[in-house]
Amino acid sequence: VDNGSTDESLALIRAFAVKHAAKGVRVVEEPRRGASAARNAGVGSAGGDMIAFTDADCAPDPSWLRALMEPFGDPSVFAVAGRVRAAPSSSTVELFSALYTLQSSERPARYQRWTPWEGGFPTANLAIRRDVFRLLGGFDLAVEIYGEDYDLCARLYGHKAVIAYTPEATVRHHHRTTLSGLLRQAFGFGRGHAYLLSRHAVSGLWLDFPVRSFSLSGFPIPAWIDLASADKKVLIILLLGMLYRPALALLLLYVLWLSVFTSRRARKDGIRVSIGTAVELAGLLLMKSAAMTAGRWWGAVKYGALCV
Repeated sequence: VDNGSTDESLALIRAFAVKHAAKGVRVVEEPRRGASAARNAGVGSAGGDMIAFTDADCAPDPSWLRALMEPFGDPSVFAVAGRVRAAPSSSTVELFSALYTLQSSERPARYQRWTPWEGGFPTANLAIRRDVFRLLGGFDLAVEIYGEDYDLCARLYGHKAVIAYTPEATVRHHHRTTLSGLLRQAFGFGRGHAYLLSRHAVSGLWLDFPVRSFSLSGFPIPAWIDLASADKKVLIILLLGMLYRPALALLLLYVLWLSVFTSRRARKDGIRVSIGTAVELAGLLLMKSAAMTAGRWWGAVKYGALCV
């Protein structure tokens, strides 16, 4: 589906469709901007009983579709999500995104409810029964992008559905390569958190602390408060510095700790980084968390949910 591209994408996919005509490749043009409209248009043009989604920045493994279809042998499974893994990085920004964006579990699981912490999956790697998709009315056109896929999952659970997660169905995701793209995505994710909370959590409090997370079902309004993000910790240090100036020294210590933390995370994935790159990764973590918090504030105002 071409969604109003302004580069050579449309010409490329048309050429691909001609070259692979025997495989039944179809090119659909959807002028209404946004991932929701584009995916709905794709489903409308597709055939078959199962609909599988992936994105333009993803490269499915050769066995992806076979593995993604396997759990549908169970009639209680209405949708299947696969694993999203990072493609090789070519820049520090892309490396950071690979370490901190769309992290997927290595273990299979089944889900029957959405919460701010689990049960939602990106359309980078998702399949759903066609009749169920029609029953849900497709993706919400009120949300062009960021949250529309998790919203679809949450609405599925409203029909007592099961979503199966299978790590064997893998796509390689090419993450954001520019700082502006990274921050725009983080802001969108944060805004999407508030949207989902307002739409699918009637009540309840979700609290993220640096060491542990808690949820309280009896809280009168839906609220998601993240006190574990890097920008919140910096804010706390700055507030302490206003009361006791020597406490500002903690800011330098925290940045140094973040540099060590991000370096260790990279090494865990088999990537060794220099001291300079580790500091860059720490800075990117601070900027991304701040952009996501800004998106949550914006979404909280727009959708009427306590999400910070």
